[in-house]
Amino acid sequence: MKNSSVLLSLVTSIAITLSACGPGSSDSTVSLNDDSSGVINGTKVTARRDDGSRGVVLFLPVNSLGMTVGICTATLISDHSFLTAAHCFDKKKSPTLSRFKIVFANEKGLFNTREHTRNGSKIVVHPEFRYSKVGILNDMAIGFFAGGIPTGFEPIEIERDQNKNYQNHFLNIYGYGKTKDSAEIFAIGYGSAGDLHKAVVKVNGGYGLMQDRYAILSNGNTQFICSGDSGSGQFINVNGVPRLIGVTSFVTGEKKFAGHVTCTKGRSTAMKVSYFAKWIDEVHEEARP
Repeated sequence: MKNSSVLLSLVTSIAITLSACGPGSSDSTVSLNDDSSGVINGTKVTARRDDGSRGVVLFLPVNSLGMTVGICTATLISDHSFLTAAHCFDKKKSPTLSRFKIVFANEKGLFNTREHTRNGSKIVVHPEFRYSKVGILNDMAIGFFAGGIPTGFEPIEIERDQNKNYQNHFLNIYGYGKTKDSAEIFAIGYGSAGDLHKAVVKVNGGYGLMQDRYAILSNGNTQFICSGDSGSGQFINVNGVPRLIGVTSFVTGEKKFAGHVTCTKGRSTAMKVSYFAKWIDEVHEEARP
C-alpha cells in the first residue's frame, strides 16, 4: 500500500511543458510517468552548414495588436513553406493570434533591419491536432510565406519512408529556445532564448514504438530541447544530405517550483515527419495557385 502511494505521488508530479512559450501556452499537468530532453548545453550557431541548419528559421506568432507573443522554431521544406508545431499557432489557447512572421537569422536581434523577415501568408494546422492525457496529438502545422529564401538558406528534404527505424541514431537538432533550464517567462527579449543553438542527440526512447511520434530520453544525452524549441527540425544525414525526420513537440518531466517543468530530466517527444508526409503533400497541392 505504501509503494502504491509513492507511485501515485510520482505520477501526479509529472507534467508536460510546451516547448513554445508565450501568452496562452501554459503548462498543464498530465498523468505521465516518464523520464525529458531538450537546446540546453547546445553549440551556438554562427554559420549555416550542410547539416540541416540552412533550413532553420525563427517562427514568431503575432497578435491582433501587432505584438510578438511567443517564440518557436521552424524548418523550410520549399521556397515558400515550412513545418512547425501546431501548438505554436493554437488560436483556441491564444484567441488573439492573428498572423505570424519568420526571421532568417542566427540571433534574435528582432529590431535589426539587416535581418531578413517574411510575413506569413497562411498557416494550416493539422485537422486532428489536440491535447490529450498522454501529450499532444498531431502536433504539426505548415506555414506559407512570400518573398523567397535569402542566400545561405535552403529547403530540407523530408523523410517519407514510414518503415525507417532511427533508433540509436544521432540527430542534429536546432532551436531558438531557452539555453537555461529555468522558470523564466518569455517576454520582450525572450530571456535566454532567441539565439540559434545546435544539439547532437541520440534517439533512445523507442523510435518504432508508435507510428506518429518518437521520444528522446534525457538519460544518456547531455544536450536538451526546451521552451522555444517547439517546431524545431530533427535531422539525419543521408549520403551527406540532411533529411528532416522529426518536428519537436513537447517535453515531459517533473514539475518544479512555480510550475516549472524541467527540460533536463524526463523526455522530449517529436512528431514523425514520414507519418505526416501524405498530408503535407495534400496541403501543398491545395495551396497551389
